[in-house]
Amino acid sequence: MTQKGIESYTIKTFHTDRFGKTCAATFAAFFEEAAANNARLHGFPAEYLLQHGVAWVLSRLTITVDRYPLVGETISVHTWPSAHTPNLALRCFEVFDSENHLIAEGTTAWLVIDIEKRKLVPVPEFITDNYPHDNPPCKEFPTRVVPRLRNVQHECPVLSRKVDVDVNGHVNNVRYIGWIQESMPEEFMLEYEPALIDISYRTECGPHQQLTSKSGMTDDGDYLHAVAADNTGKELCRARTEWRKRQHVDVPYTQHHP
Repeated sequence: MTQKGIESYTIKTFHTDRFGKTCAATFAAFFEEAAANNARLHGFPAEYLLQHGVAWVLSRLTITVDRYPLVGETISVHTWPSAHTPNLALRCFEVFDSENHLIAEGTTAWLVIDIEKRKLVPVPEFITDNYPHDNPPCKEFPTRVVPRLRNVQHECPVLSRKVDVDVNGHVNNVRYIGWIQESMPEEFMLEYEPALIDISYRTECGPHQQLTSKSGMTDDGDYLHAVAADNTGKELCRARTEWRKRQHVDVPYTQHHP
């Protein structure tokens, strides 16, 4: 029997964007919290990994959103661990509104790092021994790998901050979702909202790093993204996003500012 973790969240104003809707980064934050609690249920919580000198790190995150809930709505996030290999573990997510309608889904791939050496290590036996073998599979990633951005059309500087760093000693994965959108045209962001975000995490990032967010539209109308460190040129992440027309474009603060 699947041991799903189920967490309920009421959407607050600080969970939302300029349209009063939950933003994609909020879903990612809810996923992280729900995953941590469910891992504890299965016997491999983050704090236990830290005692053994290792930690989970996110390798890939895909979020598909049918509807972004509004302020005051209560949603439930369901999560469960799925398949694993010696070096990778998958985790699934489903988001339901108060009427039990499925409004979003997520698939994540996780790696394990040695905290001191900052190197990838195989998934420890104390995790694999407790990992369920008969749980339902996750929704498949949309592509085998996230495509590389080659035609850069927009870019802007980004600075990582001290407050972005989490317990693993690097910038938390949720922050990257904002970074990849930072370079996108304002006019486009006002008219469209992300229906899918597929992000591949490639290099960890510390505080006070000068970064560049880059983006470009594909022939299919999707966007490809990259965030790179200015001093080394290394990509911290790659992403692909799909967009749909917003149902309304009322932005309250623009009604009072020319």
